[in-house]
Amino acid sequence: MIALTLLICLNADPSNCHKEDVAFDGSIMQCAMFGQAAAANYMGGRPKWSLKRYSCSSRRLKSA
Repeated sequence: MIALTLLICLNADPSNCHKEDVAFDGSIMQCAMFGQAAAANYMGGRPKWSLKRYSCSSRRLKSA
């Protein structure tokens, strides 16, 4: 499973940031090509947060 890692920051306090791992169903190349769109889709429901950076990796995600 590919991990799409997002660095998101609170709009009201830009120094309050954290990383969120989102599962990406595809290859690392697909994540590199389409990760920005997936990140934008994920952020669509989080108006109080802004995306600062994203990255793709092939590490195993922790189970929820």
